[in-house]
Amino acid sequence: MDFNEAEQRFRFLEDQRKRGVITIEQYRAELNWLRVTDAWGRVWMPQERTGQWHVYEGGQWRAAQPPAQTPPPPPPPPADVASPPRLQPAQPQLQPGPQPRPASPQPQPRPQPVQAQPQAQKGGGCGKTLLYLVIWAVIWIVIGVVVFLIWGQKEPTGMLGVALAAFISLVLMLVTLSQAWSGTIVDMRIEQVRSTDDDGYTQVDDVLFAYVRRDNGKIKKIRAMPKWQVGDRLEKKRGEGHIRHYPAQ
Repeated sequence: MDFNEAEQRFRFLEDQRKRGVITIEQYRAELNWLRVTDAWGRVWMPQERTGQWHVYEGGQWRAAQPPAQTPPPPPPPPADVASPPRLQPAQPQLQPGPQPRPASPQPQPRPQPVQAQPQAQKGGGCGKTLLYLVIWAVIWIVIGVVVFLIWGQKEPTGMLGVALAAFISLVLMLVTLSQAWSGTIVDMRIEQVRSTDDDGYTQVDDVLFAYVRRDNGKIKKIRAMPKWQVGDRLEKKRGEGHIRHYPAQ
C-alpha cells in the first residue's frame, strides 16, 4: 500500500464513520492497518479524524509530511521485530506560548487482530457441484416433459426454446458455482431497481444492497439477505451456490 491508496482508504473510512455506518471501534481497527513503509524503513500512518500523517521514529510518533515520491519498499523486517504501536487519536492540549502546538500522538498497545471465522472443512466441493447438476437435470427434464405433452406435438419448436433456456441456466449455474470469495460488509444501501415485463410495463422497486469489501480490497455489490448487517463476514466457497454468513461479534 502506498500513500495515495492509504489516503483514499482513510477518506472512505472517515465518511463511513461520520455517516454512522461503522462504529468507532470498527473505524479504529480498520485505520490501524493503514500503514505505509517508505524506502528508509520508516512506518507512516494517518491520524484518526484529522488524516495528518505521522512517522514512527525514535520510539514515538511525530507529525511529518510524507516524501513526494516513494521508491519501492524495502524487504519486510524479521518476524521478531515488534511493529510500531497504533497512533493515538488527536486530542487538543493547551500549550504555553503564543502559538499552540498539535497534540503529540502517544504509542498505545496494538489491538489484537480479529480472529477469522471458523471455516468448514475442505473437500466436498465436487460432490456438491454434482448434486446441483442432478437437481438442475431433474427440473429441466420435468419442464421438458410438461412442455412436450402440452405443446410438443403442435409446436415442435417449443422444445428448442426449452433446450436453449436450460443451456443458459446451466451456464449461469456453473459460473456461480465456480466463484469463491470472502469479505466484510462495509455499507448497506437501499437503491431503486427498474424492471420491465413482456407487456412493456416498467416497475420500480426499492432493493437493499450490501457493499462487501473483499479480502483483496475490491468492493462487491450484492443483494442483501435478511439479518445482514455492517461488519458481518460473508464467504462464498467454490462449488457452493449459497453465501455463508458470519455475524459480527
